[in-house]
Amino acid sequence: MLKRALAISMEVALLTGFSTLIGTPPTLLAQGMPDRWIVAGYNPPKTVGAPGRREGGGTRSPGSCPVAGKPLTALVPANNIGLTVAAYPSFSFYVPPVPAQASPLQLEFVLKDGNEQEVYTTTFMTTGKGGIVSINLPTYAGLPPLEVGKNYQWFLSMVCDSEQRSLDVFVQGSIQRVPQTAQLNNQLRVSTPNKRPDVYAEAGMWFDALTTLAELRRSNPDNSAYSAEWEQLLKAVGLQNIAKEPLLPSTTTSASQRAPFQGFRENQ
Repeated sequence: MLKRALAISMEVALLTGFSTLIGTPPTLLAQGMPDRWIVAGYNPPKTVGAPGRREGGGTRSPGSCPVAGKPLTALVPANNIGLTVAAYPSFSFYVPPVPAQASPLQLEFVLKDGNEQEVYTTTFMTTGKGGIVSINLPTYAGLPPLEVGKNYQWFLSMVCDSEQRSLDVFVQGSIQRVPQTAQLNNQLRVSTPNKRPDVYAEAGMWFDALTTLAELRRSNPDNSAYSAEWEQLLKAVGLQNIAKEPLLPSTTTSASQRAPFQGFRENQ
C-alpha cells in the first residue's frame, strides 16, 4: 500500500534502485519525487526545475476575489514538479468555495510546451462548491500526447476580475513525461487496480500515483482504506491541510463525455 511507498527509508530506496526501476537519470528522478523518495546521497542541482507556485497568493486588491479559508492549491510536490508516464495526464487542484452571494468565478487551465506555446487551454465557472478537482487532458480534438522527455508548464488561474487579469490568483508548475519501462509495465500488468497507486508511487510517478488513487476514491467513496492512503500521499508532500477535503467529479476526457461536472461549469 502507499504507506510502504511513502515511508521508504533511504536504505530501502537504495535497495529498490529508483533509477533502475524507471530507467531515468537521477537528475530527472529528483524533479518529480518528494525528498523522502530521492535515492540516498543524491542532491538535486540548484538549476533543476522551473519557477512554480503551489499555493495561490492573495490579490493586491482586498475583496477582489470573494473566497476565504484555504488558498487555491495545486496537488504537487513542494518543488512544483512531477513526472508521469501518461500521454494524457490529469492535474489535481484544491479550489476554495465561493460564497453564495458572490458571482461565479472563472477558472482557467493552460498547458504550455518548452517553447512557451500553448498546448491546451480550458475554462470553467465555479458554482460555489469547494474541494479537489482533477482536470484531464482530452484525447479528442486532435490534442497531441505529451512528448517523452520534454518539460511542460501548467497554470491554473482563478479569474477574480475579468477586466484586470493582473488580479488573478494562480498556481503553476511543470510536468515531464518519461518512458514507461518494461519493468514498470510488468509491475502494472500483474497488479490489481488497488495496488497500482503504490506501484506508481514507488516508481516516482507523482501524477500517476495521485490520479489512480483519486479514481479509486471517486469509485469507492466509502472505502476508508483508500481515504487513508490518500491522506498519506498528500501528507508526504506537505499537503496535509487539504488531505480531508472532498473530491469533486473530474473533468471530461473524451468527446462523448463533454458534459460539465458538478463542481464547475465548463465553458463550451
